[in-house]
Amino acid sequence: MARAFQPTVSYDEGYDSKNFSVPTYAEVKRKMKEYLAKANGIVSVYRHRRGEWGEWFEHWELQQGQPVIIKEGWQ
Repeated sequence: MARAFQPTVSYDEGYDSKNFSVPTYAEVKRKMKEYLAKANGIVSVYRHRRGEWGEWFEHWELQQGQPVIIKEGWQ
């Protein structure tokens, strides 16, 4: 089985790119509105899925005031 790693959040904030790790995916989901408020558009999340090899990605966007996954898949 693959070794788990912390989720990574990535987004553009003005002219700066922000990339940082978050301890759990639950925390990523809990703070997603905050990340989307700071981002210029899309927030990307890269994470491990239990029992799977490789890296899973998700692109999030704010639609009608709610965070929504607009694209997801394996890297």
